[in-house]
Amino acid sequence: PLPPLLPPPAPPPPVAAAALIQQHGPLPAGGRVSGSGSVPLERAQDGDTPVLTFQVGGNDRRGSSAAGSLARPATVRLLLDTGASASMVTPVLARRLALQLRTPAVGSGALAGGGQDCQGLRPALVTLPPLQLLPATAGGTATVSFTGVQALMLPVGGLPAGIDGVLGIPSLRQLPIRIDPREQRLHLGAAALTPSTTAPLRVPLEWRRGVPILRLQGPAAAVDALADTGAEGLFVSPRLAGELQPHGPAQSVRLVGVCGDQTVQRRAFSGLALPGPGSATRSVWEAIITPNPIFALLHVEAIVGQALLRDRQQRWRLDLPQPRLELW
Repeated sequence: PLPPLLPPPAPPPPVAAAALIQQHGPLPAGGRVSGSGSVPLERAQDGDTPVLTFQVGGNDRRGSSAAGSLARPATVRLLLDTGASASMVTPVLARRLALQLRTPAVGSGALAGGGQDCQGLRPALVTLPPLQLLPATAGGTATVSFTGVQALMLPVGGLPAGIDGVLGIPSLRQLPIRIDPREQRLHLGAAALTPSTTAPLRVPLEWRRGVPILRLQGPAAAVDALADTGAEGLFVSPRLAGELQPHGPAQSVRLVGVCGDQTVQRRAFSGLALPGPGSATRSVWEAIITPNPIFALLHVEAIVGQALLRDRQQRWRLDLPQPRLELW
């Protein structure tokens, strides 16, 4: 008798990469940020990227079309994304908020991100209505508001369920941010500056094309990397992957980025770590090997996402003249 036919194994879930870098042209405005507050730490569905939930006021017509303003307060959920040089929203949100679209002139800007079709992107520019940060659950004390935030409207691929876009660097660099996975809290503004009982590790950051760059400990030398709270994993260039110690076979996966899909490799490696004490507690990392155009554009070899950040308390001082990341 013939052996029974087994169903083929289910394909691995696609990997999302929402990082987006504007190559030239003026960046959308980050608006004005005011206030301070703390809210329970909310994570993206099936992931670790922090999520900010905002309320949109119903009586303010700024950012809406002449067809009418919002009938009642609505909520907007955006990823906290230090790897995006501009904020982005989906067409669904633009329709839901009746935002007025402005199409930039052809050639006024160019984008780079995960995928293979950035050349075909023609984003529209929108201005979001005033956003008031909401507590994710009871117990939050948030008075943080964002007004006049401009965003690119893109069909952003790979966003988690229920997410309307990303809040990028032009807004995030205006205030201190502390992400505390131990207490499950997110602090913005002055609330992020509460002293800690232990001194943090201070990792210097450098601005390149509007996004923060840090240095990892590599197998032989330091490795420049994009510091990206909006990336769920660790992404490495093929060149860097060739220098790391592999563990186990590579696996083909589908990467879903803002510039389309592409097939990439996932593999476990050792030889890469965040700087400072405690970085060697986990010596093997699962990384995505991809020829992402962001690597060449930023002159980096990696994108550091939540795979290396999710267990560390982080304070992002992007508001300082010399930005830094503080880790505990």
